[in-house]
Amino acid sequence: MKMTAENVNLWYGDFHALKGVSLNMEVNQVTALIGPSGCGKSTFLKSLNRMNDLVEGCRIEGSICLDGQDIYAKGYDVAQLRKRVGMVFQKPNPFPMSIYDNIAYGPRIHGIHRKKQLDEIVEKALRGAALWDEVGDRLKKSAMGLSGGQQQRLCIARTLAMHPDVVLFDEPCSALDPISTFSVEETIRDVAQTGICAIIVTHNMEQATRVSDRTAFFYVGDMVETGPTKQIFSAPKDQRLQDYLTGRFG
Repeated sequence: MKMTAENVNLWYGDFHALKGVSLNMEVNQVTALIGPSGCGKSTFLKSLNRMNDLVEGCRIEGSICLDGQDIYAKGYDVAQLRKRVGMVFQKPNPFPMSIYDNIAYGPRIHGIHRKKQLDEIVEKALRGAALWDEVGDRLKKSAMGLSGGQQQRLCIARTLAMHPDVVLFDEPCSALDPISTFSVEETIRDVAQTGICAIIVTHNMEQATRVSDRTAFFYVGDMVETGPTKQIFSAPKDQRLQDYLTGRFG
């Protein structure tokens, strides 16, 4: 397993947001996290690259391992973790600079400055995000001029430029139109097939069925049921999941 969570409990102050969550996440697969608002799925996602460290009063117990190493162990390099576990957010957030500089930003911070090497990284990342054919001839143009869907794929490319092992997607299509959503979903599936472990939080159950290999259902801080996506949607075992899928709540 690329990432494993074992009996993870998380509190924001007195609020118990995650309750004994255990989940395995593999490479070459997309794992979808579904459930009603406030159920803990985004909290769990952010715990995978320690984004919750930035929240005052957050406390976590249990273990989350990347390649067998506990990312919450004392002395673990958080900067290195966030290089290996990239994140794509709900709304596209390109930097106000050129398309090229958006992709080259991370590699430059990590000491890569040779133009030939940066050129190769930029092209490979844009190809990985299915964007090269659309923007390869205007790399010096501002990223702010791209459409919403292109901006989100640019953010995926920016993440890929760091050669991550895991990519976290926090409702990456919620601000996009249906055509852009389709492009981003295709990109997520393609990214996962390149030896990356992809994990997506989505409110859209149709999206989970289209894009994911495995699905985990969260409810009030519990990870209630997990399994192959087809099985989760066609033969749910837990009544709460069945009720959620049939629209009784959520």
